[in-house]
Amino acid sequence: MPETLRSIVHPWECDAVDHFTTGFYFAAYSAAQSHLFRLLGYNTDDVAALRPVACRTTFKQELAAGDAYHIESGVLAHDPAHLRIGHRLYNSETNDLAATHEIAFEGDVTRPRPEAPIDWAEEEAGRDVDFAALSGWSTTAQTLVRPEDLDGTGRLDLSALILHTSDANVQFQNRVGMTSSYMREERIGYATFAYRIALHDLPREAGTVLKTESAVVQLGRSSLWFAHRVTDGLSGASVADVAQFGVHFDRRARASAPIPDRIREQAQRLMSGGSGQG
Repeated sequence: MPETLRSIVHPWECDAVDHFTTGFYFAAYSAAQSHLFRLLGYNTDDVAALRPVACRTTFKQELAAGDAYHIESGVLAHDPAHLRIGHRLYNSETNDLAATHEIAFEGDVTRPRPEAPIDWAEEEAGRDVDFAALSGWSTTAQTLVRPEDLDGTGRLDLSALILHTSDANVQFQNRVGMTSSYMREERIGYATFAYRIALHDLPREAGTVLKTESAVVQLGRSSLWFAHRVTDGLSGASVADVAQFGVHFDRRARASAPIPDRIREQAQRLMSGGSGQG
């Protein structure tokens, strides 16, 4: 399987939890994917004709500022109207698998023909989420698409989508009681271990308003799963449904930690359709 990216984690690509932030993983996958398409013989028009419809991402190991990493990419499956690509991201120092990313496209896959198979035996992380069955939605982000948020085909890059929903996630954490001050004082974070994303109508124009509403999916001993419903803030058209799976994270121990009762109670109120904090 071809290597499609080799780089390092820069300090500005890390978040308040002191590790490589998810949006920049997606930026790395976007770059690797562009390289893979070139290797497969796709030009920009070929790629623009494909429509991304879903992706699944799993984080297995932390990367911190200064860590070196590389990505191997390949084709998981294809037929004349569908293409599924996989990326495996490794810690270059240890060669440990740090993360995986799988993305599905629809469109004309008949020419050129994909010829880059990749071994893919990954365990499932997270689960499918029924967004229509959730309650307690609240608005958590409203931003504009910037010119630099568009990819080489003129479509919203997934890294920009994830950075947008990461902002929404912090807003929503404040609503469930995981306030910014609590997380600073107690050295707590939220660590994402997986995404499952349904992609709908990704914007192609800078200045498009992105609006996100968020809800709690599931609450465990240390796990806290969120759903983010991203729409065009003016037309209401669906952009993406982002299911984010993560844990209440002890930044000192670098491990998951039990959710305090106060936060658990607020999250449960939101799940039942009540109001949270803030």
